[in-house]
Amino acid sequence: MKIVYRYILTNFLKKFIPSFVIIYFIFVLQTFWLYFDELAGKGLDIWTIFKFLMYISPFVVLNAIPLSILLGGIMSFGSMSEKSEFTAIKSMGISLKSMMQSMSIFVILMAVGSFIFANTALPYGNYKFSNLRRNIKRKMPAVAISEGIFNDFKPAGINIHVKKKYGENNNRLKEVIIHQKVNGVPDKLIIAKSGLFRSDPENQLIQLILYDGYFYEDLTRQQKRAADRKKYPATKSTFKEHIINIDVSSLNNVDLDKTSISSAYHMLNVLDLRKEIDTLKTKTQKFKQEFSLEILRRNRIDRLDSKQISGYHDVYEILKDTSVVSKKDLSGIYSRAAQKANTLKMFAERKAKYFANQQVRTNKYIHAFFEKFTYPLMVIIMFLVGIPLGAIIKKGGFGISVVFGIIIFVTYYILSMLGKNAAEEGAVPAYLGAWFAVAVLLPLGILLSYKANNDGEFGFIDNLISFVKRKVKQGKKINF
Repeated sequence: MKIVYRYILTNFLKKFIPSFVIIYFIFVLQTFWLYFDELAGKGLDIWTIFKFLMYISPFVVLNAIPLSILLGGIMSFGSMSEKSEFTAIKSMGISLKSMMQSMSIFVILMAVGSFIFANTALPYGNYKFSNLRRNIKRKMPAVAISEGIFNDFKPAGINIHVKKKYGENNNRLKEVIIHQKVNGVPDKLIIAKSGLFRSDPENQLIQLILYDGYFYEDLTRQQKRAADRKKYPATKSTFKEHIINIDVSSLNNVDLDKTSISSAYHMLNVLDLRKEIDTLKTKTQKFKQEFSLEILRRNRIDRLDSKQISGYHDVYEILKDTSVVSKKDLSGIYSRAAQKANTLKMFAERKAKYFANQQVRTNKYIHAFFEKFTYPLMVIIMFLVGIPLGAIIKKGGFGISVVFGIIIFVTYYILSMLGKNAAEEGAVPAYLGAWFAVAVLLPLGILLSYKANNDGEFGFIDNLISFVKRKVKQGKKINF
């Protein structure tokens, strides 16, 4: 029996290891292309690019392991079924359940390793990766500017909005709006149809060249007398070309290894996340109490005793009595009341917005905490899905195995993203969002394992497998 179990595990590892290597490099290349615009043509040395890729490796590894186990299970057991080895082993009285149990130690070790990796290497990799990206953006102005939002570009003292970046190095700009600052205060508004970043390495300057635009300049701060400020409030000028010189001597001295971001939710381990969640919940509770007291104070309710409060239901009746309050005074009372109510409404809306942002932040930390425990569970789930699926498919090799692997993994990814977005927005409790993909795929894994072990019928799954097999064999495009 030991020889059979050893053969099963060896056969699985022969499929798992190559799958992991291939998937790892595919994911790394995909991530590299995702951030290609931030790296290409920016003068970065090979070592910096290597560190950039190395810091994203923990995330890649944690996603590659479950998919590799899934593909390894499908290919190894599919190959054994195709060669009738699986039938021969079952004829010896060894069930699929026993075969899976013989591999349980390996799977448990991989699951435990995934959790340790997610709790140690992943936070450290995210920590170094985020800081490296931030430092590269500080060093490279074109990278630091995001489309569609205002970007505070401190070296030039400007706040810049760009509709679109294009060109070989994304150094060409379309529809530029700039708030230029003087002594830290926005003083000049510049609007241009297009722009260009051009570097001058000899003078350590970067020129921001703007084309076909105009600018408004506030002159009131330049006038000492109030009368002069009224005479010369602002000036408007047009230009065909306008150049802003940016001194990059300080940018060229940016230490790419410097770390200053350290408290984001994706950079913390389980213990740190737990502490941060408790801190955020305490702050939220304190905020609610302070908000309640402030509302009472602004309405002066906190100054009233219970007898005064109980008599407030008669106030409107008193105001309606013209012998007590004249219509002129009543109009003023209503106006002041409406003004005060509107002020309270705006105050409450500001606080509600702040509270909503704080709640989203708390949800992100809670989701990140529970997500740490989903990595080992996904290893087990992919094992429960892959092994019986391979026995059902009865086909080895990368062809059909990759098709089913992609279907299942994409399903897992979509469910994870849906759960994450719903958790962060508060549509569902944050912990449910983290466990959403697990809750859907775990029953599928248990069902497949039970049915395959008992040679049961699968209905829709059998029909799907037959359909995919037929299309793969015909070499046609598969349309689901």
